This record gives sequence, C-alpha cells and structure tokens, in this order.
Amino acid sequence: MIKPTTKFLIVTALASPMLSGCGSSLLDHKVGEGVIEYALTFPDYDPNGIMAGMLPERTTVSFSDDKQVAELSAGMGIFRTTMVVDGSAKAMDYHLSLMGKKLVAHMLPRDMGVFTEENGTPTILYTQDLDTIAGYPCKRAIAIFGKIDQTEIDLWYTDRIKLQDPNWFGPFAEIPGVLLRYGVVQYGMRMQLDAISVSPGKVDPTKFEVKKEFDQVSAEVLHHELAEVLGTFSM
Repeated sequence: MIKPTTKFLIVTALASPMLSGCGSSLLDHKVGEGVIEYALTFPDYDPNGIMAGMLPERTTVSFSDDKQVAELSAGMGIFRTTMVVDGSAKAMDYHLSLMGKKLVAHMLPRDMGVFTEENGTPTILYTQDLDTIAGYPCKRAIAIFGKIDQTEIDLWYTDRIKLQDPNWFGPFAEIPGVLLRYGVVQYGMRMQLDAISVSPGKVDPTKFEVKKEFDQVSAEVLHHELAEVLGTFSM
C-alpha cells in the first residue's frame, strides 16, 4: 500500500512538467500574426443624427512581424485611409483615398509631430486596474493632456500581442502594449475604439505593401487634406 506522502510526491512529480509547459507556452503565449477588429463610436455625435450614416462603424488592424496596417472607411466608402506601419524601420506610409484622389505620405518619427501638435504629448499614468477585452488580459493607463478643455483618456492595452513598440507613431507612444480600448481626438473629432475580436492567423503579405497607384506627397500636404475632409464631419 502506497503511503499518502508517497502518493503526493508522485502526483507532484508528474504534474510539474505539465505546469512548466503551461507557464512557458500557454500562459506566456503571444500572438504574432492576425487581425484586430474595433468598433468605433463618436461620443459627441447623435447616433440618430444626420451625420450618423457617414461615420465609420468598424476599423481593422492586421499585424505580422512588427508590421501593422490599419484600414478605415467612412462616408459610405467615399473616404478611405490605410496606414501601413513598419515597427522595425520606424516608418509609416499613410494612404488617403477621397473621391478619385489617391495620396500617400511616407513618414518617419520626425514627421509625426504634424499630426500630434494639435493635442500635444500627454502624461501617462499607469494603474493596477485589469480587464479582459476581446479575450485578452489588459491593463489600464490614463492619458492626461495639458489643455484644460481636454478630457482624460482611458487606455487599455495588452502584452499578449507580439508587436514591438506598437504605438511609436501616435500620441501614446510610451504605452508598452497593443491598445484594445482607447480614445483619440483628431481634427475636432472624438472617437472611441473598442476591440471586439482578435483573430490569430496568417495575414496576406501584400497588405503591408505601399500602394503603387497613389501619388507621393509630404506629411504636411496629407495633414492638410485630412483636416479639410474630417473638418466637415466635426461641423
């Protein structure tokens, strides 16, 4: 007859490799390729108002090997943007398609100030708050801006998606993870993004290519074009 103590040691010995395997593979597993889908809401707009049908309801971010591409369509497809981001090279190709006009700006970190100067760089406060968003564990931070009329923004981010410096090109560059719930204010528009799904899987490599049919312009020209069209939404 096996003594209780001996039984405990046998069970522990058998379980240890399984627990170790969970710690290294399941618990620490990071998704390296896939698609994130976000629901978009605009808190300052009446959901039943005249502009409701023109505003986008979804956006997606495809990611692979420190590259990501964010795609958004508004105005019933009249206005489209595609941001192709290379995290390793610290470069972004920002595509804008608007009523037959097709523009793209190749941008490096020094060019990003054109798009962030409106709100400035926020102070980030980190909290101990935790939540699960689209099935992924997230931590909460708070972005506080210098202007009195700017509200604080909650930033929920996860470290379970394998992207290095995923936010380097935006106002929340220091956040050490992929944002799954957050808000942005651009060109007078306040937008909330909430991840509703993260779908791991192979992404077509052509998604990360610069579109050849687009005309190359400077970051300043693209900024001006975006300000003009998005300014009409904020009226």
